[in-house]
Amino acid sequence: MKKVVMPVEGIRCASCVARIEKALSLIPGVSEVSVHLPSKTAFIAYDGKISSAEKIKDAIEGAGYNVTAVSESSVETGNLALSGMEKEKEKFLYKFLSAFALTLLISADFWFDFSSYTLLALTTAVWGWCGSHFHAGMFKSLKAKTADMNTLVSVSSSTAYFYSIVTAFFPHAVHGHPQWHETVMLITFINLGRYMEARSKYKANQSVSTLLRAAPKFARRVVDGGDEMVPVERIKRGDLIILRPGEQIPVDGEVISGFSIIDESIFTGESIPAEKEAGSRIFAGTINKTGVLKFRADGVGEDMALMKIVRIMQESQSRKTSVQHLVDKISAYFAPVVFLTAMASFGFWIYHSGFDMAVTTFVSVLAIACPCAMGLSVPMAVAVGFGRAAEMGILINNPDVLERISGIDVLVMDKTGTITEGRLKISGVYPYEMDKDAFLEYLLTAEDKSEHPFAEAVRNYTGDKKVRPGETSSVQSVPGKGIIARTEGIEIAAGSFKWMRERNVQIDEAVAEKVKDSSASSLFLSVNGKFAGYIFLSDNIRNGAGEMMHNLEKSGIKPVLVSGDRLKIVEETAAALKIKDYFAEVFPEEKQAIVLKYKSEGKKVAMAGDGFNDAAALSEADIGIAMRSGTDIAVQASDITLMRNNLSAIIDAIKLSKAIRRVMIQNLVWAFVYNVVLIPMAAGVLYPTFKIIIPPYFAGAAMAMSSISVVMNSIRLRKMKI
Repeated sequence: MKKVVMPVEGIRCASCVARIEKALSLIPGVSEVSVHLPSKTAFIAYDGKISSAEKIKDAIEGAGYNVTAVSESSVETGNLALSGMEKEKEKFLYKFLSAFALTLLISADFWFDFSSYTLLALTTAVWGWCGSHFHAGMFKSLKAKTADMNTLVSVSSSTAYFYSIVTAFFPHAVHGHPQWHETVMLITFINLGRYMEARSKYKANQSVSTLLRAAPKFARRVVDGGDEMVPVERIKRGDLIILRPGEQIPVDGEVISGFSIIDESIFTGESIPAEKEAGSRIFAGTINKTGVLKFRADGVGEDMALMKIVRIMQESQSRKTSVQHLVDKISAYFAPVVFLTAMASFGFWIYHSGFDMAVTTFVSVLAIACPCAMGLSVPMAVAVGFGRAAEMGILINNPDVLERISGIDVLVMDKTGTITEGRLKISGVYPYEMDKDAFLEYLLTAEDKSEHPFAEAVRNYTGDKKVRPGETSSVQSVPGKGIIARTEGIEIAAGSFKWMRERNVQIDEAVAEKVKDSSASSLFLSVNGKFAGYIFLSDNIRNGAGEMMHNLEKSGIKPVLVSGDRLKIVEETAAALKIKDYFAEVFPEEKQAIVLKYKSEGKKVAMAGDGFNDAAALSEADIGIAMRSGTDIAVQASDITLMRNNLSAIIDAIKLSKAIRRVMIQNLVWAFVYNVVLIPMAAGVLYPTFKIIIPPYFAGAAMAMSSISVVMNSIRLRKMKI
């Protein structure tokens, strides 16, 4: 299944979104479609064997919109989308300033008493040029047999414009007064609103913009006799890169030599830099602060962590919550209902009051109705909120998490790599009936290609001692239990004590007792089914773990600790953190069963983990939270990824998700109340009793402010205290 995000020009409101999604859903092979209004991008998942990006582009353009480019590059797609927003912002500013200047000129009619021809010329300039994008949008809608915000604005302004011509030049045909001022002020106010909305949308996408700007353009590649500056696109896996103080890291890689301090705040949101030395991972977009580093590139192009984050943000912002799907369905009926209301008010008032009142209410109803406020309510909050999350080192992979996050009762946490740092160190090596060097070689051969924290500890320890792994013919990982490697007819197994017993490996009782009484983690080794020795590994509880448990209790969330480690180790960790519920020596399927147990009790369960062993439990939980240091499979199975290795990020993720949900609800309530209250007022329901009528220019200003209010309320998330 292929996925693509395309920047689309011409998206104005929820009706545009619905039109594009309908056109794309008819393409064979397309399985998922979501158009994001704030960023004006379309996310499409499709079967590459049946469909193609070009067919998708043709369908969008067939619906009346323009795809600026088709690219698999997250950077290019993101830059094009941002460039499109920048151009739109400038266009609306220019249109507003032009309309405003002409409106001031027309207003001078109060003092200079312009002729009808002068007023017609000035009004035509505003209506025909400053409002041209509304009219063009209306014709696109009519071509697609739909109606949208452009249709409402174009019809309302055109009605006022042509009514003014008739009353000014054919006074005997219709008894009324020209509405030159109403026409130009209506277009001026709406252009002002569109400019402010475009400006706010651009601000809302600043987080993605920051990440895109962090993508470096050049790298210093090692060549014979020195180094050379080359475009980053020419860097390949395995290339050696030199990094000097103050330079941005161009691609992902592993440090070969040197020591330095790296600013990773673009990923983690933390101001404290990280120390890097030989064996450390470094990431594109971060900044080298002090020393000189040599590193080997292993993540280039779209495989870089930076690009993956940009891609996840683009896709997650484009995907819709179930609330947004409901809003889109309602919005599809909005314009037709508004037109019926406007026509009904026109018919009522032409009978009871005359043409002037009928036209005024007709224009005001169309001008004041605002589908954009509803269409922006959810995606704007999501765009700003997800951007704020990224700045805090929290990557929200799935927008549906916003609807599931409220009411979480239980947080199930894996121990190693989640509660503890996951930076295990070997604290003891105990070979059994073989010398230490042979034992370490067997151990490294088994663990060399594994991503488990135990394997990393083995590689670090043996690397210092210059131990080399043997060539393997096959390696089989047994989730939650261990690993089996085969080399030159020898079977090597490394795993837990419990697993060794399952495999009928005979372990001396004295060894078993020693391990049982130890508070360190252990890893056992067998060679051809015979016990070969074991190691002890130590790990530290993460900073802030105790504070997080306290905050969980305050929030009414029960912490639960699960681990494949022995009971004694888990008991000590639970006691140190005052966790009452804990489970030890559990396999992956048992972690999943624990999540199901709490769910069967009617609890809403979040699961935090970092490894392959946690993937099933992460998928089963209502909310899956993966740590940055985790494996790719754990990250893929999660709803939220924590880019900073600080447990307080879990609490921050929950609080921020709830804040985004609150803002979504506020936006929806405001949009609903605005339309329900002001559309009847524009239709004149208060006129018989209170003589209150909403003039068209006020209706245009109100329409502009309704969208701006939703956008500004969403932007509060950028500065909101979490």
